[in-house]
Amino acid sequence: MMAVSPQNRIARICVLIESDLSRPWRIDQLADACAMAQHHFQRRFAAATGETVAGYVKSRRLEKAARLLSRSNMRVLDIALECGFQTHAALTRAFSAHFGLSPAAFRDKGLPEHLQGMPPRPFLRPLASRGLSVDFDLIDLPPQWLHWRKATGMVDGRYFPDLKSVGKAFWALRQELGSRKAHLATGFINGPRAFLDDTAVAYFGALLSDRTDLDWAHGADLLEPGSYAVFPHYGPLTTLHLTWHKCVRAGVEQHGLTFAKTWMFETYLIDTLIAKPEKLSALIHLPVQKGTIGQTPPVPLP
Repeated sequence: MMAVSPQNRIARICVLIESDLSRPWRIDQLADACAMAQHHFQRRFAAATGETVAGYVKSRRLEKAARLLSRSNMRVLDIALECGFQTHAALTRAFSAHFGLSPAAFRDKGLPEHLQGMPPRPFLRPLASRGLSVDFDLIDLPPQWLHWRKATGMVDGRYFPDLKSVGKAFWALRQELGSRKAHLATGFINGPRAFLDDTAVAYFGALLSDRTDLDWAHGADLLEPGSYAVFPHYGPLTTLHLTWHKCVRAGVEQHGLTFAKTWMFETYLIDTLIAKPEKLSALIHLPVQKGTIGQTPPVPLP
């Protein structure tokens, strides 16, 4: 029986946290559930998600609170209890510090656009991280055609609820591609609305320089040329969603990036879901606007 990788154990802890955001999670409890010493668990968690354990739990609670404030008529006290805050005042203090306005003002006016995160998750805001380095490379890409099939639904924070079926589909695509020069990839017009989102859509298939008639594909879309921040993912593909979280939460603010509203995508460098933690296995491509890159020089990928 294959041992569970450290990254997958961290992914399971994120699912555990999400299962009950009202619970007063303690680091020692989560470390025990992850079968790691506390200091080792905290270091692994920050490396995987871009946040401390406490920071991750707090940000997820506040994102949920913001959704409930904007989409329900629940009392602020009831929202506080639902999201793990013991009192109305405790939620107000944390919410005001995080979003820059009180829950009442947020419910009345909404969150200013300049404080929002990437759509469609405007309440998962970028995070200024001083202690964590999130490497990326800045590149200009030519136009590419994504030949795709659709997969719908997000489970436990990741796309592709049915990994076995998707794996078979990718295998069939490789057979039809033959010797054609292509990258296996998944594209996203929008990200998920929440950690669990049964409406989230992923377009998986192959990137080619020209539109090609593939029996395998159900459609094709042109990815316009532009600038992309490319973030590396190491280890198993089953934890790729954690690297996405790290890029969007910690990588954006750290490097002064502003996203362009177009396709995001990931490309795969291995033919299996399993990889050693040090193995470069995928690349995340986030479209950015020119002229908004911070002063930190890009770090070349290995």
